[in-house]
Amino acid sequence: MSKEDVDQVAGLEKICFSDPWSKETFMEELQLKLAIPLVVKLEEKVVGYTCLWHLDDQLEVANFAVSPDHRKKGVGEKLMKRILMEAKERGCKSIVLSVRESNQGAVNLYTKFGFVEVGRRKKYYRLPTEDALTMVKTL
Repeated sequence: MSKEDVDQVAGLEKICFSDPWSKETFMEELQLKLAIPLVVKLEEKVVGYTCLWHLDDQLEVANFAVSPDHRKKGVGEKLMKRILMEAKERGCKSIVLSVRESNQGAVNLYTKFGFVEVGRRKKYYRLPTEDALTMVKTL
């Protein structure tokens, strides 16, 4: 992800999430040493992105989204493969993420890549209020 991508990423974030990160938050991600912001583009258009945080021997998926127009077309799988590559290259032992319990499409994708549910964060999400499932993949 580059500064030039942030407008598209922030726009996609508003489409994908009821409580979106701001454009400023994405700009801050570009400056954080622990952050690994990535995008998937088709013909110069951002169709997916993820923001990862590398913390010691763990990679956290802080944000992950695919354009509704490009879901079930391999974009999410491409992002997941890149996340696994980043984790392995950085010597991580695990990858952790949180997901809305109702987001079955995302849960299915993460499960397909070997993530398992290890916990639940009560009322973690807002707009609407909902529990988050905590999922981990051990490498």
